[in-house]
This record gives sequence, structure tokens and C-alpha cells, in this order.
Amino acid sequence: MLVPSSHGDVKVVKSGVEFSGRVPYWTHFYLYKDLIVDTGCPHTAVEVREFLGERKGVVLLTHHHEDHIGGAIALQGRLKIFAPLKSLPLLEHPPELPDYRKLVWGQPQPLKAHPLPSSLCFGGLEVEVFETPGHTFDHVSFLVDGKLFAGDLVVAPGQMVCMRQEELRDTMISLRKILKLDFEYAYTGVGVFSKEEVKAYLEYLGELRKKVEELHRKGKSPRDIVKEVFPHPPEIVQLMEVVSDGEWSRENMVRSLLGLPR
Repeated sequence: MLVPSSHGDVKVVKSGVEFSGRVPYWTHFYLYKDLIVDTGCPHTAVEVREFLGERKGVVLLTHHHEDHIGGAIALQGRLKIFAPLKSLPLLEHPPELPDYRKLVWGQPQPLKAHPLPSSLCFGGLEVEVFETPGHTFDHVSFLVDGKLFAGDLVVAPGQMVCMRQEELRDTMISLRKILKLDFEYAYTGVGVFSKEEVKAYLEYLGELRKKVEELHRKGKSPRDIVKEVFPHPPEIVQLMEVVSDGEWSRENMVRSLLGLPR
């Protein structure tokens, strides 16, 4: 299912798969002039191709996760696709996903993409590329015309879970980097955020890190810290932890902020 809308001169496209009358998790991709930033998940690839029709332009991918690159396979051969250099091996040889991710998003097909340069010009647009690791090791963000396209770099304050592979301390470094840039809004996988909201997210992570580090210094284990900083998780958080077999969890958040193995 695709749900298009507009935010100023940026076309916002929500992408998700409906189960029993509801979409459990949405992702977003964006169209701006001749740019297509991310492409939704594999399950909506055909819809993406039909939605874009004969649209011209280039595809820019922020990182290798299936909910961002899945629709690109339907555009391969018609549009030029760019991805971070570090993403290319995972695009060409996508790893087998856990069953829950196959169900919600779909298993990506092998994809050929061109490596992103540090900047590129297309259709009169100058696009600056910034490495912004944290959510993934290969994550990048794009600045164009004062708009920041930031993939999964930004999540709303109040975040309680993260993926096992995420490095939230790197995310904080990346957030500090992009906050030095001149932009008004960040266009991300979970929606559109103002620059002030991006700052608030960084502040949230910073305060949370202070709390977990203090508790760790007092001898608390990561599991005990979870009980103190996230004592009453909503049902959706508990469900994510169970369904993902811990790939998404509160303990991952704590361990990531402490720099501990997961």
C-alpha cells in the first residue's frame, strides 16, 4: 500500500503492507524534483513502479535495509540507482532476512547500484552526501536545497527499542554533524521532522545515555537498567521484542548506549 501526500514541494510517500485491515509499520520515501530518495519495501515494489510511471530522475538510497531499497528492483534498468559504496555488497548479495521481516517487508532481490560520490548534480540540483552511520554502518544522508533526506538517522524522542546492530553512540555523532548543516526539515523513514525536533531527539539520546551510564557505574546489569529506564513499555514495544526474537529490544538500546556487545 502506498499513501502519497505533500510537504511543501516534497512528495511524501508512505509505504507498507496491510494485514487484517491495518498496516503494522509504515516507512516513507520521498520525491523531490528529479530525485527519488529511498523506495519502500520489496512487497510494494510493483506499486512503486506503477506509482512512478514514466517519471524521470535518479534514485538515491540511504542504506541497505529492505524497507528503503526494496522498491528499487522494479526501477532497475530504467532509472539510475545510487547507493553508498559500503552498501553495494549487501545490495548485490542480500542476506537472508528473519521470517518476521520477510513477512512485513519482503526479502530483497539482488540489486545493482552505482556508488555514491561525495556530491552529485542532476537536473540542476546539487546534492551533498554525508556519511551518517549509527542506525547502520553504511548509512548516509543527503542535503539538497536546504532539505535533509536522512533515512533512519532520526527517530522521535521516547524511542525505547533499537536493532541489535545499531550503534547509538555513532548515531549521536552523526546527529551532531547534520545539525551543523543548514536545513529546515529532515525527511526520514518514519516521517518529517523539523530541525528543532532533530535536536530534541539528540537531547533525548544524550539524557538517556547519562542515565544508563550512571546506573552501570553503580553496578547495575543491562537487564536491570532496562527495568529502571523503561519500566512500563507499551504493548507495541513488548510485541516487537517477542516477534523479532530480540532483534529489536530495550536491552539493545541500553547496551548500544553503553558500547557493550549485543
